[in-house]
Amino acid sequence: MSVSVIAGAALSAFFNVLFDRLSGRCDLLHRRRRRLQLRLELLETKLREMLDVLDRIDSLNRPSDAMNDWAKIAKDVVCSIDVLLADLMSKSARRYFSDIFLEFQFRQKVNSYVLSINDLLDRNDFFDIEGSNSLTQRSIQYSKETVVIGLEEQVNEITERLLSLDELHRGRCVFFIVGMEGSGKTFLAKSIYANNAAHFHTHAWVSISQERSAEDILQDIMEKVIGSDHQELKGKQSLKEELKQMLQNFLREKRYLIVLDKIPMSGVWDDLKDAFPDQSNGSRIMITTRDMDSPLDADSGIFHYKMQLLSTDESWRLFKNTLLMDIPEELEEVGRTIVICCRGLPLTIKKMGELLSDKEATKEEWTRVLNMLKEDPGPWSEISYKVLGESPLDLKRCLQYFLLFPEEFEIPARRIIRLWVAEGYLFKLKRTEEFSDISNEEVAENSLMKLIDLNFVQVTKKKQNGKVRSCRLPFALRRDSSFERLVNTASESSSGLQEKVWVFDHYNSTEPSETSSHIHGDNTDNSTLQASYEKSLSFLSFDFREGSQAGEEIGNFLDRCISCRCFLWLRVLDLERVFRPQLPKVLSKLVSMRYLGLRWTYLESFPSSISNLLQLQTLDVKHTYISSLPQSIWKMQRLRHLYLSESYRSRFGPPPRGASLKDLQTLWGVFVDEKSPVKDGLDTLINLRKFGVACRCMSTKEDANNAMSLQLEAVAEWIQKLKRTLQSLRLKSHDENNQPWDLHLQSLLGHTNLSSIYLLGRLKTPSVISVFPDNLIEITLSASALSESEDPMQKFNKLPKLRILQLFSKSYMGKNMCCPKDSFPQLRVLKLWKLEELEDWIVLGGALPRLRDLDIRSCAKLHKLPDCPKDSFPQLQVLKLWKLEELEDWIVLGGGLPRLRDLEIRSCAKLHKLPDGLQHVTTLRELKLSNMPGEFTEQIKDRNSEDWGKLAHVRHVSIEP
Repeated sequence: MSVSVIAGAALSAFFNVLFDRLSGRCDLLHRRRRRLQLRLELLETKLREMLDVLDRIDSLNRPSDAMNDWAKIAKDVVCSIDVLLADLMSKSARRYFSDIFLEFQFRQKVNSYVLSINDLLDRNDFFDIEGSNSLTQRSIQYSKETVVIGLEEQVNEITERLLSLDELHRGRCVFFIVGMEGSGKTFLAKSIYANNAAHFHTHAWVSISQERSAEDILQDIMEKVIGSDHQELKGKQSLKEELKQMLQNFLREKRYLIVLDKIPMSGVWDDLKDAFPDQSNGSRIMITTRDMDSPLDADSGIFHYKMQLLSTDESWRLFKNTLLMDIPEELEEVGRTIVICCRGLPLTIKKMGELLSDKEATKEEWTRVLNMLKEDPGPWSEISYKVLGESPLDLKRCLQYFLLFPEEFEIPARRIIRLWVAEGYLFKLKRTEEFSDISNEEVAENSLMKLIDLNFVQVTKKKQNGKVRSCRLPFALRRDSSFERLVNTASESSSGLQEKVWVFDHYNSTEPSETSSHIHGDNTDNSTLQASYEKSLSFLSFDFREGSQAGEEIGNFLDRCISCRCFLWLRVLDLERVFRPQLPKVLSKLVSMRYLGLRWTYLESFPSSISNLLQLQTLDVKHTYISSLPQSIWKMQRLRHLYLSESYRSRFGPPPRGASLKDLQTLWGVFVDEKSPVKDGLDTLINLRKFGVACRCMSTKEDANNAMSLQLEAVAEWIQKLKRTLQSLRLKSHDENNQPWDLHLQSLLGHTNLSSIYLLGRLKTPSVISVFPDNLIEITLSASALSESEDPMQKFNKLPKLRILQLFSKSYMGKNMCCPKDSFPQLRVLKLWKLEELEDWIVLGGALPRLRDLDIRSCAKLHKLPDCPKDSFPQLQVLKLWKLEELEDWIVLGGGLPRLRDLEIRSCAKLHKLPDGLQHVTTLRELKLSNMPGEFTEQIKDRNSEDWGKLAHVRHVSIEP
């Protein structure tokens, strides 16, 4: 009998007895027992992975020397674990095996074995993932659970192309996965390889070190693919060409998948590519590399995937998944700081999770690890000089701008893009051939994405549609003095941060900067101000104190500076989130101003001085109390982006004769009532790309409704004039009591650029939803009152690009809803909220194949969820069920919901048990239950109940009253 069988049997017996013991007590040591159980569960998983590899080696007739060496070490570990288990079982039988003894005497041993097995699995370069033409199921499962967090979209996209045999992909395709050290290149490739290798006649995984020659690599491939390294050819001058020919001959009639992991530079691939024949049979090669200059030519079958840093949410999820404990509430803040300092690198996050699993769960210990992490520059130091040194000047200036923001500040993408454009540094890019036909804003967005691809900028939050919501510099770059020196060379003269061309205020009462002293002190003379700020082009404040002091001090500073002829060349004044800054009258002298940011300032009115700021490109007063716009707004002929506060009814006055804002691209939050100048006024704004309007009848007079109906029709006509440009539409209609009202909308079929639409109000012509344009990515409906004949699932299911569908309160009034077979091919997010008449929702086979998030709330009559047979909802990761008062039944069969990660059930009064089959959803990591029937929660807590068995594999289970 093999050592793996013996160890496996002993391990299973041990866990059965030990877990019974750990769960059989309720005392102050509950958290410790739970932590130890989690670690033992991980030990069991890791050990079985290693045993699978040992079995494979034992089955070979002639294992290599490397395999034998690996197996010897692995068997030593297995024997040590056997001794430990026997010791534990004997001590348990003698009754002096206390909980404290379990925690303190055996925790270190268990952890050391987990780390030893991890190290062995990482060094396994011949089985599991690498080299074998058959993979163990356990290794595949490991890839699904551990690797794809934050990489789901890349996995799906590459997998589609990997398996596709359409005309574009029939030939040999090469996939370059490019990223810095620790960015998850190998993890991504392993996940794809492990789950898809079986579709190919021949497959191999080859790890490549820096010093390997082409001949060495070819011999490795031969050994993995053919089973021989052809040692007899060594020493021949024609070795490389003979190996290429032999490999070509072997692969010629086969559909193959070869992974070349960690190729040092694209030139190596140039030396190897002739060895891989192209028989137009769907053969594939995946290459992971740090070389940013890898070739990109989709027409010739080369595809390029650049690894981006994980977002804050993705990083936190990976950290929790790796950590072998539930995070105590008092450690969550320091834990999130640790994740921030991991800079979005999956490998660093994983290592931190494993390290902290072996530490005492105390604030002192975690803080010590945090401080250690802050001193680690990570992989940026090696790429900063090379990549940044070769980057164009304008890209360095964009990167330099990030240094104006506080260290951990999450910068909205729309804000940084508008600021760059206002600064004017991107104009020269627009004149190049590459950017000749796009706007400055699109050039700026391309620059941001370039910095993200280079891993110089980390995405911290993403929108539902996958676009960047906020971002920041990775923590290590902010602490790297060499990085700051490099980006500061971006100024062609000796200007820049040093000469206060860019002025920023990070309020700090304990260690004030010179600028902060000038703003918040009271003894700065005019000559000092002139010397410091005469040439300043931008002023940004991040003084977020509550109360009036911040606004008063900034207002005084601006008044003193402008009065002594400073800031007269100012292009940017950004006071976002400064509470009610007191803008001085002398603001009118800043005639070069292009950007005025007052979002979240809660200002109640504009100063009259704004009438002189005729060069403004961006005016942002969203989330303020400003309800009326100055008449001078119509004179700002260069205005491109106007953000208003719809909650406080920001109104336009009638335009002067002949005035129009022809450059305006964004009009968001404008308010229209029965008196607003829509006809021959607002409807002259015909170049809008983003348009958000709230319509409401404000009068209770008898003829007010008729007047408002005419206004709504005028708005509908206005929208028709935007066919050429409109990309995003948000249209709301309320009556005088602020209740949803009639919504006039004409056909949008000709709006070919429209990608996002939000409609609130009762559609006067419901049939318009039948002819929505094909480019729509996001649809949100609220209060639309659609009847059963206008089932949105039937109307929208063929939209080829639709990724987000949100049906909110009373948007659909039918009893039944059906997703047809193979419908919604690209949908990622589906929300069904307050569909009060919905009783039955049916999902037919093949529908919603890419659905990732499903959120159903307050559908009071919905009594049954769609059945989940094998392979149903294959990509679903997050499922939320809230306030489904009639929900009684939910069926999940084996193989259904294969990737479900988070499940939340709240206030479902008639749901008395978890669905059968949930025990087979091995990817489930977190279950949240809230306000559920007592019978339901008691079954969850009862270890002997059926529901307990369904959750044995779930890492985090929380039950709230």
